[in-house]
Amino acid sequence: MRGKRNAIAIVGLVFFIIAPSFSFVLTPSMKKLPDDLHQTIYYDGKLGMLNTTSLQMDYKEIEIKREINAIGKEGNVLLVREDISAVDKRTGKEIHDLHMTKIYGIDPYNSENVPGYGDVSRIAQWIFPVGVKKKNYPVWNTDLDDAYSAGYVTADDAVSIAYYQGEEMRGGIKTYKYVGGQDEIYIGHGPEGTPPEANLSYTGELTAWVDPETGTIVDLDKHVIEYLSFPDLHVLPSDLNMTATLTGKISIFNISKAGSGDWYDRYDAVVSNHLWVEEAKKDFYLVGSETVIKDKNGKMLPEDLQVEKSIDAVNPRTMEYLSFYSNKNGLMTFPIGVEKRSYLLWDSTLNDAFPAQFVDEESIGGIQTYKYITKIFNYPVGKEEIEGMSDRYAPLYYTGNTTYWVEPSTGYIANSEKKGKIKAQFPDLHVLPENTDATLEMEGEMWVLSQGKKDIKMTRHVKATDVEYESKNKVIIFEDNTTLYDKKTGKVIPEGSSVSIHGVYAETGEEAPNYGDMEREGLFTFPPGVEKRSYFMWNPEIYAPSPVQFVREEDHAGVHTYLFKTEETRKVFDPTPMINQNVIYTTLTKYWVEPNTGLIVDMEKTSEKKVDILNFFIGIPSPFWMKVYSVKLSFTDEMVRALVEEAKKSKELIELSEKTIPVTEIELTFPDLLENIKVAKEQKMQIEQLSSKKVKIIDLHYWMTDKSVKEMAGMAEKSGFLLLLFEAIVPILLVFFGIVLIALWIVNKPRSI
Repeated sequence: MRGKRNAIAIVGLVFFIIAPSFSFVLTPSMKKLPDDLHQTIYYDGKLGMLNTTSLQMDYKEIEIKREINAIGKEGNVLLVREDISAVDKRTGKEIHDLHMTKIYGIDPYNSENVPGYGDVSRIAQWIFPVGVKKKNYPVWNTDLDDAYSAGYVTADDAVSIAYYQGEEMRGGIKTYKYVGGQDEIYIGHGPEGTPPEANLSYTGELTAWVDPETGTIVDLDKHVIEYLSFPDLHVLPSDLNMTATLTGKISIFNISKAGSGDWYDRYDAVVSNHLWVEEAKKDFYLVGSETVIKDKNGKMLPEDLQVEKSIDAVNPRTMEYLSFYSNKNGLMTFPIGVEKRSYLLWDSTLNDAFPAQFVDEESIGGIQTYKYITKIFNYPVGKEEIEGMSDRYAPLYYTGNTTYWVEPSTGYIANSEKKGKIKAQFPDLHVLPENTDATLEMEGEMWVLSQGKKDIKMTRHVKATDVEYESKNKVIIFEDNTTLYDKKTGKVIPEGSSVSIHGVYAETGEEAPNYGDMEREGLFTFPPGVEKRSYFMWNPEIYAPSPVQFVREEDHAGVHTYLFKTEETRKVFDPTPMINQNVIYTTLTKYWVEPNTGLIVDMEKTSEKKVDILNFFIGIPSPFWMKVYSVKLSFTDEMVRALVEEAKKSKELIELSEKTIPVTEIELTFPDLLENIKVAKEQKMQIEQLSSKKVKIIDLHYWMTDKSVKEMAGMAEKSGFLLLLFEAIVPILLVFFGIVLIALWIVNKPRSI
């Protein structure tokens, strides 16, 4: 009996001993963020964003979901991940600009940020601690994380003071109300597409209702506004990087297309003018410019149409090129805020500045514009080199109009049309080309007294090798390489083969006596623009000039020609090694000559030589003449066809003589006028409404949903009850039961006898 009584006393004493541990040991260990923290909170709200087209705020109803999860511990630091997402309540579409994930390093006992942990080195409170006091708390504003990381705000700037505002019922429970915020803190530059000089500022206001026992935020209301302070926009943007595109037709004269029936290469052209600011200095900008011209398939057009890339100093307000760092003059483009007057604009394709004259006001696509026209007449732009004629060229002159429709307040070119021609004034082209390199082929038969008759083939290669000048007369040096073949055997016949050097006057086709490998007279070849008259032509068969007579005009082999012939019989000295004496030379040679070019398109030749036979053998002159050599030659059919085609091409080229023709024709305009007008309207509105002004660009107001308020209040009540249970109720009960048990021990004390 006594043992049972003592056990009651011991239990009572144990209750007395362990009761304080609930209050002073177990309960404080519970006053912290749990290692398995998990919360999902929903907010309703309204998001306003600046519409860059209308420059008005567009608002939408939104829903925000905030998920908070403990993801691990590093020593005594609790790592917490916060995921925020948002949707448009009307459409259900996600709002990606509001999506974010943040990692915090938290002291779980006081809910303070631990610097050096998490994705940002934060300080002050993350949320309110367990057991909130009626005092002010410094709280880190996560809205400023990016600005803090970028160095726009300090750690102190990112901390907001939560001011205690008294008690207030929320969600059916008593809460402490805290209010805090920040007013117009600079957080960096504006978003992409705004000037770099535009400053972004943040204003935020937050009200939180906090459960005093657990630190749980039972309800929350937050309002965030971002403002963008614009600089003076009547200036070239310092981050300019734009490409203006014109499309249209470009036709380019191609001299190599002679004979094709169309001299021009025609392109569907895309002209892209890229402008960018290389460096923005205090008083001027270094502006890069590059124009690239391609066809619609992306292939580069000829190099002489392209404009070299350049970097130039430009006054960003007036758009004037500055001479100390640019070889250009006039304006790069119209200034912002144009007037009804002329402007001197630089034309990169002509490499000069020309006045753009104000002509009228005109409405296009619903926007009022000033119309300017640049008129250029016969402006020299270089010269067209003519292949094979180094002493002659065609001067080039540009004539054309460029029309601009300019939105006056912005200087933006809403539309542009460029029409122009580059004309070439060709010189007299009746001259032998310096790049002659031709091979003529003839066939026929030859009879030689000592060898008999044989079929032959002759190849004559004529090549210009040099150019000399005799006073003002140009002399072309030709190498004339003639090779005679036995058609049957293919062997070279030395007697009919030779290499000779001729100096020829380029304009007349005549042999220049002071040039070449020997002194010659007469024509080397018919000159371009041959006349209906007799000529003398050097005859390589007899080393002397032969008369060439005009016979008639005649259509031959599909081309109009002048027929010339050499018909003669005469006694001449023949220095040929096998003959080397006087001969009677007889020939009938016909030439069909295209008159504009002087090109021989066909030729037939019959000739023979007779020698004084006794003089030939024994050196005694006699009246007895014997035929020792004869030849018949004519161009092959293939050669005639090739020469006719060459004559047609050369004829077209020579017919350009002393004519003025367009060598480049340009018609360009903006490819999408409506889109460009839309941009012009937007720029006009931006300059008029944003220049030097502070504009609200984001307006976000959100608050905890009623459902989440109830859930957070319920969670706070449960957590608060557990804390109360272990901090007060359980210890009191233990003390009470201990007293009862001690009392029972005393009451049941044995009485002495």
